[in-house]
Amino acid sequence: MIIKEAELDPKNMNLWKKGMLAIEQKNWEYAVSLILPVVIDKPTFLDGRMVLRRAEGEMSGTAKKFSFGFKGSSKKDPWEAIAELEENTFQKDPFSANGNQQLYDLAIKAGFPDLAAFALETIRMGQPENTKNMHALAQHYITYEQPDKASAVYNAILKIDPRDMIAAKGEKDCAARSSITRQGFGDGDFRKNLKNADEANDLELMNKQGMTQEQMESLLAKVIDKYNQDQTNLHTVKTMADIYERLDQFESALMFYEYALTLNPSDVALKRKTETIKDKVQEAQIQQMQTDIENDPDAPDVEEKRAMLAQIRLDRATVVIDECKTRVDRNPTDKTLRYELGQAYFGAGLFTEAIPELQQAKGNPHIRIKAMLLLGRCFERKNMNDLAKGSFIEANKELAIMDNTKKELLYDLALVCEKMGDKEGYLEALKEIYNNDYGFKDVAKRVESSYA
Repeated sequence: MIIKEAELDPKNMNLWKKGMLAIEQKNWEYAVSLILPVVIDKPTFLDGRMVLRRAEGEMSGTAKKFSFGFKGSSKKDPWEAIAELEENTFQKDPFSANGNQQLYDLAIKAGFPDLAAFALETIRMGQPENTKNMHALAQHYITYEQPDKASAVYNAILKIDPRDMIAAKGEKDCAARSSITRQGFGDGDFRKNLKNADEANDLELMNKQGMTQEQMESLLAKVIDKYNQDQTNLHTVKTMADIYERLDQFESALMFYEYALTLNPSDVALKRKTETIKDKVQEAQIQQMQTDIENDPDAPDVEEKRAMLAQIRLDRATVVIDECKTRVDRNPTDKTLRYELGQAYFGAGLFTEAIPELQQAKGNPHIRIKAMLLLGRCFERKNMNDLAKGSFIEANKELAIMDNTKKELLYDLALVCEKMGDKEGYLEALKEIYNNDYGFKDVAKRVESSYA
């Protein structure tokens, strides 16, 4: 019954994409005007309704305000009444307690329990300590066979009120039932199908965040046995990937996450997870190569390693640069986007390309100092040391408080002065840091050695 983004017709897809772009640009009112017609036309597009509610909250600033004067709709058709709520109530107060309770009742009447849950979750977002609503939400999840979600809600209630015995019992019962549900067993045949106590322990271990190394390795060995019996079982493959990730064996985790994607290529969450692990693998490779180069700078293959390292960094940066350029093309006057593009160029070692972006970014007072710091570093990397020094000095004058940014500026200024043979400027910058933070980088060593 739930419509996904890929199932939208061309007209609604066009509005949706424009709305998401407006969200990205934080143009909340425009986003609401684009996404609202999509949600009204496709009322079971739950992802769209969630995005719409976020935009309405940002637009109206009603995160802490609630409406209690909502009048129920006279319309008989629940979908028409839901559309009326979206147009007349939620744009003014998306966290309206009465409005969302009305949405819950209408969603149940329309046979859409996921939307009903969304309504109670919205009340929870606006009133995070309203345990009465949370009890109703947990009961809803129990009614619609989602014990894991019910358990989480009961657990949240106990954090607010540890003496709530109904929540304590509900959390325990739902956690047990959740383990049963994950294995696909019904109440009647659960114990018959559960092979032994060890398997039950495995279920509990997978839900624990604090497993010991020994427990994880023991569990991994059992899952590998299952994998060898059936290498196409998606759940087994994802479990292996998850355990390898917990063991910080990211290369093995990546291999199985990528394999899981071949078994279920439409899983968006799995794609995001795979990209995250891939990034960790690449970062580890970069760190290892950097360490190898530093430990043995005279190795016969050191230049080859440096070239490989530069290429890996460039490949990673290219993806970020492309995304930043797309955002800048959409909104070329946004100084923050210019800074992000300049930052991406800098990370890729493209200092010439970064300079004009950072110069434009200086026009935004909120990121001016950061832009000037990065701009100075670009000049320094290009050996334009006088320009780098000028940029650091200019930025330093605008900072009155000795925070980390000022320390970074002064340290970079000192190094540039050192390159230029300006010993007085070098020591002056370092001493300013030394007087405020003795332990910052190697400042103490540099300052004290100057007296020797």
